[in-house]
Amino acid sequence: MRQLKVLGVSFKDYSVRESMRRINLFLNNDICNTIDFITHDVLLKASNSEELKNQLEEMDLAVCTSSDILQAGNVQSHGREKEIENNTLLKYILRKFSKEKRRLFLIAQSPDQMDKFRSSLDTLQSGLNVVGSISCSDVVGGDDTIVNEVNSCLPDAVFLKLPSPAAENFICINKKKLNTQMVFALRDINLKVTEHGKVRKGDIKDFFIRHFFRSAALKYTREEKAGKTVPLEDAPIVVTPNSEPVIVAKEIPSPVQDEPASSDASNAGDGDNELHTEEQKSEKGAEIIRFEDHVNKHSR
Repeated sequence: MRQLKVLGVSFKDYSVRESMRRINLFLNNDICNTIDFITHDVLLKASNSEELKNQLEEMDLAVCTSSDILQAGNVQSHGREKEIENNTLLKYILRKFSKEKRRLFLIAQSPDQMDKFRSSLDTLQSGLNVVGSISCSDVVGGDDTIVNEVNSCLPDAVFLKLPSPAAENFICINKKKLNTQMVFALRDINLKVTEHGKVRKGDIKDFFIRHFFRSAALKYTREEKAGKTVPLEDAPIVVTPNSEPVIVAKEIPSPVQDEPASSDASNAGDGDNELHTEEQKSEKGAEIIRFEDHVNKHSR
């Protein structure tokens, strides 16, 4: 187990063996335990939301879905990277649930999303004992209706396929009401797998999110070491095809400190520095615009 802090969010990273021990513990205690599979965009959103940050830190088990997240947390482990790449933990969990005939309940955003969710789970593991399901778009009465439907089926585990922060909101608000041992927040990256069960490489949207996540994580680390963390509240919102809006962190240039000039030569030098700084700002702004134009082009 390693303690990670990524973009201001603190959580513990467990190996697959350690995580499975915790899953066994969760199946035999008397409370509803929470498991969240954390992605790049979830962390980017959390860096701009104190509520989401706190919700992630309250989870009983946080699972990294990319080696980038490990590296951003200053963890270098080839073994853990392989476990993440191979989607090992989710496959072990589903295999265990199938073998033990554990009762599962599924929650998705819409009937279409539910069909895809079921199909993805069946691809990962056959023989799952799904005792109930519900689509949020069909619900009248909000969370209470969903909770009642779940409790009527007495499942061992609930699998959520909802966007963030909707998934975290549902879990944190309703975990004390749910009559189940575990609630999982699953993501697309867990379910888009190759024929060998490995995590499938993403599309151009995922490429850009990974790129900006790395930039944001590096920026945060540098600022934290310098003792001044720059918030990501001004980060642009990027809308990509078939996805929720994603907060993308951008570089925030450090303010230029004005220093008293000691001579005409130093004054000239300061003028050059200010001009250079303004050019850097313009280049960074242009880079963000070019990125948004590129994403919009692919969205069309």
